[in-house]
Amino acid sequence: MSRSLLLQLARLGDLIQSLPAISSLHSSLPDQPLDLLCAAPLTSIGKLFSGIQGVYPWEGERWHTFTTQDRVEKQDLIKMAEQYLQDCALPSYALAYNLNNHPRSIVASHLLSDRVVGAGDQGPLNSNIPPWVAYLRQVARERGPNRIHLADAFCGVCGITPPSVTPTIQATHVDLPTDFVQMVNDESVERIGIVLGAGDGDRRVPLTAWRRLIESCIDHLPNSLCLLIGGAGEREAALALEDQLSSQYLSRLLNCVGRTTLPELAHVLNRCEWVVGSDTGPLHLGVACGARAIGWYFSRARVHETGPYGEGYYVWQYQGNSHLEPTGSSDMKRQPQLPSSWPVLETLQLMQDQYSGESPAEWELWNSHRDEWGVFYTNGENSESLFAKRETIWKELSAMTLNQQVFSNSNVIIAG
Repeated sequence: MSRSLLLQLARLGDLIQSLPAISSLHSSLPDQPLDLLCAAPLTSIGKLFSGIQGVYPWEGERWHTFTTQDRVEKQDLIKMAEQYLQDCALPSYALAYNLNNHPRSIVASHLLSDRVVGAGDQGPLNSNIPPWVAYLRQVARERGPNRIHLADAFCGVCGITPPSVTPTIQATHVDLPTDFVQMVNDESVERIGIVLGAGDGDRRVPLTAWRRLIESCIDHLPNSLCLLIGGAGEREAALALEDQLSSQYLSRLLNCVGRTTLPELAHVLNRCEWVVGSDTGPLHLGVACGARAIGWYFSRARVHETGPYGEGYYVWQYQGNSHLEPTGSSDMKRQPQLPSSWPVLETLQLMQDQYSGESPAEWELWNSHRDEWGVFYTNGENSESLFAKRETIWKELSAMTLNQQVFSNSNVIIAG
């Protein structure tokens, strides 16, 4: 039986945002095996994805050395890439779904499969890009009024519609560190994940804001337990945050930062009722693991593209970086502003189901919903009008995709 491969070589957040496409592909073709090629550090989390059979690592640093060597002919580069992929021991594929519009992913998809859907579908040296890929690139450059979620756009890239049910991750049993077990498994507490860091420095929330949120949660939610979430790079920040808290708060705080593998972190997040953070991978992992999410989106993060995927989530969108969002490329180079205040009290009110509807200065609250075209966020808008706009985008891009495929096939016939 022929196998298919999905390529997602980006970071954790993008890999999690690929879950809807994986779910929809599996539902559409349940008998066709689907494998995943992802960044090597993320293979352990990819193995938890339902609908994926084999997970293969992508050694990005090793591939980078190929493309940065001086005086290397294209044919020699192709040979090195082929040898690298042979060493990875991937099977041959009839079809590859390529989600990354980047040369490394385009070349890999063609070396590994007979046919490519997505970025590079007309060949590794062809500059034409598919309509959905062009749409994503336009959104990234112009940051205009896009209302199609990134995860749903990935579905469009694969030639499918979003899944009817939001996919989730259920971690397999893992042995947690001894000091974690009781607190993580205690049924009497309400666990709140605080995602401390972010891959991009300008998306990191100041420790003072996190301290205020932790103190507010513990003061007003009697059974709450706050869990600090982050990677090894945030260990010092987590320790600094603990130093700012008095003993009454430390007794209801569990510092998980840099102390869990990704499967262990998924197990911890499976036990969380809430997860709060900026637009970063662990926030999206928490959502996929079943936690309700409240995002604090600032810098270049936009709720409409990367808000937590699913229904019933909240995003506080910072309004102070409007100068980054339209037109010229020079605007995009400006340094994002940090908010001068943070929606701490309002976030607590959302957890308590007591939010009054009054947004704090500099912030707007957006709520997530679903329709047949996937997930979208609203802020008191006419949902019927928004639905019509989303439907139009999907139908136009689908028609363009079909026309491009017909044109491409006719060229093959003529060339033959």
